[in-house]
Amino acid sequence: MIEKSTLIREYVTALRQKNASIFIGSGMSNSIFKKCWKELIRPYAKKIKFPLKKTDNNYPFIAQSYVNHGYDKCEFKKSIGEQFSSSETTEFHHRIARLPIRNYWTTNYDPLIENALKAERKHYDLIYDNESFTKLDDERDHIVFKCHGDYNHPDSIIITEEDYEHFKLSSFNFTHAIYNELASSTVLFLGYSFSDPDIQNIISTLTTVNKVNQNHYFITKKCVGNEYKKQKLWIKNLERYSIHTLLIDDYNDIESIMKEIEQQYMAYKILISGSAVEYDKFADKKTAQDFIYKLGYELIRSDCSESDEGHGLRIVNGNGLGVGPFLYEGIAEATATYGLDMADYLLMYPFPKTYYEQFDKEKSIEEKYYAYRGKMISKCGIVFFIFGNKYDKNGNVINADGVRKEFDIAVKQKKYVFPIGATGYMAKELADIVLSDFELYNGEMPNIKILLQELNSDEITPDNIIKKMVKIIDILAFTPECK
Repeated sequence: MIEKSTLIREYVTALRQKNASIFIGSGMSNSIFKKCWKELIRPYAKKIKFPLKKTDNNYPFIAQSYVNHGYDKCEFKKSIGEQFSSSETTEFHHRIARLPIRNYWTTNYDPLIENALKAERKHYDLIYDNESFTKLDDERDHIVFKCHGDYNHPDSIIITEEDYEHFKLSSFNFTHAIYNELASSTVLFLGYSFSDPDIQNIISTLTTVNKVNQNHYFITKKCVGNEYKKQKLWIKNLERYSIHTLLIDDYNDIESIMKEIEQQYMAYKILISGSAVEYDKFADKKTAQDFIYKLGYELIRSDCSESDEGHGLRIVNGNGLGVGPFLYEGIAEATATYGLDMADYLLMYPFPKTYYEQFDKEKSIEEKYYAYRGKMISKCGIVFFIFGNKYDKNGNVINADGVRKEFDIAVKQKKYVFPIGATGYMAKELADIVLSDFELYNGEMPNIKILLQELNSDEITPDNIIKKMVKIIDILAFTPECK
């Protein structure tokens, strides 16, 4: 078995290496459709007077028996499929759609993965039978493999024993694809019980993958009593195939685990929010601008300190006045020094004021900027706030309301928010707010809370500000157990 923190860390590493896949079973849909497989099959078992007991889980046999009694197989499959035809996606589905997963595997018939990908504006191909493999577009960013068919194509649904037998004999495309996935990617299995016949069939594929040095992870519900004894033996056997198991108390626990995975993955996506027409509350103009330059440089340098390729750092910035240009210069210098492509590290979101004024006049400029800020902030996991001031219409220096709006959006999107109070202005105002109830904004992170308190001190030097900001990123991205 594996510790939760280890599983999260290793799967996040696979995500950063763009080498992660996911395999989703019925346990992830039961709570959504309010029915488990036993409840779905019960009406059909009742029609043939099958004595469905609590321990019965051979649903293909029951489905086969129903068809054997003379009931129309096509109508039966259509009826089953319709029960999965409509439902709202959950945050779980949106999380996995946001992650850099290329291949989504499922034995479910429902459209929840596809719906989440659409909502996140991801392009995908749908594979639900052997024929659909011929329509596969190599240019697609994502592929959804529905091993047991799709609700919208009832003929593809695998549910009876005959279907499973035929699948084993004719599903060479699926078998080959699964083989390649297990041999080359890190696969996370979710929503399967250890006795699930679907997972047994999938794992049997591993017998043909000879000693491939590729780790996989399995999250499943802990059994009780004698079933737990059987489960432990099964888990031990899985280790032969480099499948490491995490036991949970309830399938709902998977949502919190996926949240941690997304947060840790996104923790290396950094937004620097800020603007400045003066720096007087922090330092003289040159010192302040040098600080912003060094911040951009050190973020890149720290990312490359252990690897020539880095760890996947992305810096997001809206080119705020008095902040963006100096940040970009530091990033440009660092990427040139280390032979990196600046485009791989910097995501720029300059505000298109002229465009917004000329087009789409049905919305106010405030509404358009709010949406633009929301899109920008969605690209990151951590938001740092520095300075934050501007001129009002009379030429007076005031705290920047745009920085405050970005703070509010980041909080709403549940990002980590770290205002650097030492830089003054709106950042100071926001730091006082966050530190007044740190856990409300960022959760239980005592070590990072201390770091943010130090970053709110007037006595801290610019170099130490940068060091502590880098430390916060390193903790959240790589060693969250230290937070």
